[in-house]
Amino acid sequence: MQQGEERNNLRISDHASVDKAVVIEHAGHVSLSGGELKQRRRPLQAPRDIPEFTGRQAVIRRIEESILSDRDAPTVWVLSGMAGVGKTSIAIRAANKFTDKFPDGVLYASLAGASVKPTDATEILTRFLKDLGVSIGDLPNDYESLVTAYRTLIATKAILVVLDDAADTTQVNDLIPTSPLSAALITSRRPLATLPGSQNIPIDVWTVDECIRFLQVLLGDTRIREVTDEASELAEICGRLPIALRIIGAQLMRRPLWPLSRMASRLRDKQRRLEVLRADDIAIRSVFATAYDSLSSEQSHIFRVVGLTLGPTFSAESIAQMADDDEYTVEDLLEDLADHHLISPDDVPGRYRIHDLMRLFAKERAHDEESPEERTAAIRRLVEWHLRVLESHSPSVRTWVRLERQSLVAGVLIAGENDWDEICWRTANGLASYHSLESDYVDWITCNKAGLRAAQNCGSREGQALMSGGLGQALRALDKLNDARSYLEKSLQAFRELGNQYRCAEILWEIGKTASEQWDVTRAISAYTESVEISKEIKSPYFVARGLHALGHLYSGIGRHDEALACYEKELQLAAETDANARHHGLAYQGMAACLDASGMADQSVDAYEKSIAFARESGDIKGLRIRLVRKAKVLERMGRAAEANAAYQEALAMARSDEDVNAIAWATHSLADALARQGEIKEADALYAEVLATARLEDDPEGFISALHCWGDTYTKRGDFDRAVELLDKAVLAARRCEREQDLIQILLCRSRVEEKRDDFSTALPYAQEAVSAARSYGSARILADCLRQEGRLLERLENVRGAAGIYEEQLRLEVLMQQWEEARKAANKLSSLWTELGDTARAEKYDARASEYSAKEKTDG
Repeated sequence: MQQGEERNNLRISDHASVDKAVVIEHAGHVSLSGGELKQRRRPLQAPRDIPEFTGRQAVIRRIEESILSDRDAPTVWVLSGMAGVGKTSIAIRAANKFTDKFPDGVLYASLAGASVKPTDATEILTRFLKDLGVSIGDLPNDYESLVTAYRTLIATKAILVVLDDAADTTQVNDLIPTSPLSAALITSRRPLATLPGSQNIPIDVWTVDECIRFLQVLLGDTRIREVTDEASELAEICGRLPIALRIIGAQLMRRPLWPLSRMASRLRDKQRRLEVLRADDIAIRSVFATAYDSLSSEQSHIFRVVGLTLGPTFSAESIAQMADDDEYTVEDLLEDLADHHLISPDDVPGRYRIHDLMRLFAKERAHDEESPEERTAAIRRLVEWHLRVLESHSPSVRTWVRLERQSLVAGVLIAGENDWDEICWRTANGLASYHSLESDYVDWITCNKAGLRAAQNCGSREGQALMSGGLGQALRALDKLNDARSYLEKSLQAFRELGNQYRCAEILWEIGKTASEQWDVTRAISAYTESVEISKEIKSPYFVARGLHALGHLYSGIGRHDEALACYEKELQLAAETDANARHHGLAYQGMAACLDASGMADQSVDAYEKSIAFARESGDIKGLRIRLVRKAKVLERMGRAAEANAAYQEALAMARSDEDVNAIAWATHSLADALARQGEIKEADALYAEVLATARLEDDPEGFISALHCWGDTYTKRGDFDRAVELLDKAVLAARRCEREQDLIQILLCRSRVEEKRDDFSTALPYAQEAVSAARSYGSARILADCLRQEGRLLERLENVRGAAGIYEEQLRLEVLMQQWEEARKAANKLSSLWTELGDTARAEKYDARASEYSAKEKTDG
């Protein structure tokens, strides 16, 4: 305790860091002589509340409920959270709001707990006694006597003690009142879990809505109303941290002409963000530094390592790898950092997260206090650990990849940037199967592009083959067919050089599938056939069956039904010979059923679908069962057996609803709606389409949502209600563009063009067809492009642009020949013969007339 002049220097206002004013109500005299204490004054020391206080209703309500409840001990609340999260503002709001509940006053003290030198409890006790009316001359000389005097003075009082920014339990324990009529409200960056009888109330960052409300109060509703998107971006850039939003608000108040977008632009640069976040005497960096400076050397080192992590969350094991330290020691240090609210526990046990702004601060500290060599070594240890785990093939790796995904992807890129070439491509390759399982194609492409560069740098032919093959698969899944084909062909070439037959069979199948989707029939057939032959050589029945199934599907698509059926029969024979499971038998019968339907053998098709459905039930393949029921229903519908068809549609829908599968429900509902529309049950169909659009979300099920809009619009076209058709199709176009669903967009544009064509507005219809053609060229499917060209050619004819139409039909003809679509090729050749006759070019007309005869002969042969 301070003596003499130092004691006399204690002033009643020393405590108030937020508001220096202290209101004192005089009421009598206090004397310590003879041990008798009498009250002289009622302190009301809560700093002033702020008008822009936002949110926190649940916290205030919880405090109020505690105050109003019956208590046999003083209520103690601990508001804990990271620096700048608004703990002090909440405490001040509560102290001012509930002053009348504490008739003997409110005491307030700032304890500087986050600083290097927290305020000593002796100093606070001395000041509280003075504030309660004890004269300086009557103050006890030792700590224990101060505690006794303080407790005695308030033992029967109803008083609220607000202790702001507590360092630990020891600092506040003796400052808490003992009367059940009293309460203590403590703020701390630590939860103070060992404080007896305390209620810990963790304080998190604001929601986006709360951030916007705060800015509205601070800057005025007019300035925010029309730019809520920019306000939301500011909130997210600031990590929704109240003090960061207050700093931004202060800057914008000084710059009334600045749009919020300008401030957001300044903050997007992560390298400058902490520097931008300062106003007057408040800087976010200084707020964080106060907590950082209080750490031990071991804690501060681990905090700097956390700043070098690559993902939004991290595990104790990953930090231990980076720090080259024992995992248990590191976990204890991470828990210390969590107690200081510099990091926070994640929802997954053993994992942690750090606020975005705090991460930038930790990274700054790492760059300032760790050498470049130390930082690089820490990152290298992390990416080497990534590779070891991926190549361990442990059953738990898939779960680990999900948790570490962003860190793993960033690790691949950093390995590439640092020329750790083998680590880079091998990690990318280790991740590929998980990217495929999770349909995470964007990250797959990102990693494999970095991996391909690394493999080229170090001359690894194996790495180049694997990276190119993965790029081809991912790009095909995203319908980037031309690019996919290029990478797959390069991968095949490299695997041929390496003599890896297994990989060759796999990549040939991928090439066949891609070429098939492009309707490059010749290359697709050759790739599938070679894949089957190699698969037989390496004795891989699964690969053989997969290739036969793909060949059957392709042959059926080009009208070569006999060859298709032969493939499916071989697939079924192989399944029987290898004792394949019900799923494989079911797939073979499903392919055969579709082929029989396409060849006009409807009864046999239904029979094959029944067998495939039986195998789906046996294997528990619910998704396959739904698909086969709907496909069988379509065959039955074409046969005129509408009641049976609708029963199958209804069964598929009932299964989807039973499974509570939202996407499956939308698809099955949509399929039934299409069927009812075809059957003329318009009212029922409309109700189902409306149900799909009311329940399906574009973000969750873009395929179902867009397809429902498209098909519903198409039904209105057929009804002749062109205005309603246009309304629905235009919504479908916007949705397809938003979700970047190129194939859907192309088909909708064609429908949109045909609506205008039916209106005889050919000049309006043409741009839709031309946009579809442009998109189809990029998409890479010959079948889709041919359909678009046919529509454009027809419209050019209607607009009497004969030469332009001829040029379009010539391109369409080349595609039909490529796809071996002899009927369409004959029609295109006949059209060209007629057009060139009209243009007076007899030689060209005769050439196309001869070609039409040639294609007619091929049509009869294949038929």
